[in-house]
Amino acid sequence: MRSVLILSIGLMILSACRTEVKPLSESELILARIDSMEAVLFTDEEADVDVKAGMGLVREYARYYQAHSKDSLGIDMLFKAGEVCMGIGQGNLALKYFRLIAEDHADFAKAPEAMFLCGFVAENVNADTAQARSHYQAFVDAYPNHSLAKDASFSLANLGKTDEELIRMFEQNLNAQE
Repeated sequence: MRSVLILSIGLMILSACRTEVKPLSESELILARIDSMEAVLFTDEEADVDVKAGMGLVREYARYYQAHSKDSLGIDMLFKAGEVCMGIGQGNLALKYFRLIAEDHADFAKAPEAMFLCGFVAENVNADTAQARSHYQAFVDAYPNHSLAKDASFSLANLGKTDEELIRMFEQNLNAQE
């Protein structure tokens, strides 16, 4: 009898202490995968670019954005997707994401940077000076007082110049100031 009483009390204590494990939502699963993939992809800055891993991360960012396209975290995931695409040489995809932010989420805090990055990607990843000129000009027109406006204007003035031409120009400006 005594052992039945002890067993009953033990079971009551165990059932009272038992916490129910709630399954993760789809969004929580995506965020967990993103955290894991970012940790792997961004741990060694000296390592070669892993395009396959980068594209896997981009897909997860895009999946999260699709489920949360109206909130700032979802839009930020789209911005990160553009950055990763830019870093792995996927210029057209980076342009797609940055344009989407600039055009459809103009009130998002990083929308001006997304617009500027359209020009940067066109110039430096896609080597398309005509498209870069168009994006930079649109940025300067839309955000003439933004901190990146001078950079965009500089890029507009120097599109198509080689590194040697730019170095020569800087040297001439330094000599003229002396």
